[in-house]
Amino acid sequence: MPVEFSEYRCKKKYKAKRQNFPVFRLLLLFGCVFAGFHFGIFAKIVNKLPLPGNEVQPVVLPWDESCRSYGGTPFELKGDLGQCSWMVTDSSRVLPNSFLRYLASIKNHSVEKLHWVALKKDFWNPVLVQRVDSLVYLYLNVMLNDSSFAWVDAQTGCRFPGLCPRLPMDWQNIPISEDFDFEGRDWLLSEDVFLGPGEAPVHPILPGVVLEAGKDSTGEYVLVNHGNNVTSRMSGIMDVPAVGDTVDCNSIVGRLAPKDSAAFFLTVRRNGLFVRWNDFYRSAHLASDLEIAKFKKQVGF
Repeated sequence: MPVEFSEYRCKKKYKAKRQNFPVFRLLLLFGCVFAGFHFGIFAKIVNKLPLPGNEVQPVVLPWDESCRSYGGTPFELKGDLGQCSWMVTDSSRVLPNSFLRYLASIKNHSVEKLHWVALKKDFWNPVLVQRVDSLVYLYLNVMLNDSSFAWVDAQTGCRFPGLCPRLPMDWQNIPISEDFDFEGRDWLLSEDVFLGPGEAPVHPILPGVVLEAGKDSTGEYVLVNHGNNVTSRMSGIMDVPAVGDTVDCNSIVGRLAPKDSAAFFLTVRRNGLFVRWNDFYRSAHLASDLEIAKFKKQVGF
């Protein structure tokens, strides 16, 4: 006969075990947290973690001690300015700034000094640098329109180091603005025009070597290679030099025609591309004579 099975159920009922609230553990945890904050334990742990702001900060020395640490001699100047000076030697590699090291590398005299001038509170952000040998050279650290800084030779107003073009003659060229009407004057698309009195001398815009000299429809012309992928061509002049001649900014490469008012034409090319004279000149001359004079007066030089 078949066997029937039935589920066994215990008749005894078990009650759920009562859970005690961990008061003691919570008090112990709260005490540990309080002690950690009170004694600064947590702060010390956080400060040792590799988090932003936990980097080791360099010790900032006063401006005069910082100057001495680089082998310089500090001097107090008027106002809030300080000066650090060095005698240029073969060990000038310890100079604290790349511009100072560059100036030291081009020293051309047996005795030369470098003078760094800056605000005491921001001493390694310079105002100017002076280089002294048999002559005195002054370089200003000027802010550009984009808030960056560049070095300017106080004698020429040019960015230093770099090209420093000069005006080819005392008179100015015809200004060509962005909305200039070239209709009927298409030749001005690739030339600049200078006006001046008859037979006025014309100078090279930069030192260089004469590549070509001859005649064209405007008169005589001269093509000069200035290096650094810069060439200039002047035409409409007379008495040009010979091919192969070396010229500097004080040389005369021609004269205007003998008229009351005469013109000559200038084409400047950089990396093979035509550049407007005003743009080329302005990119090098970052400070005017007036701005330089005002700057030097403010700092007492």
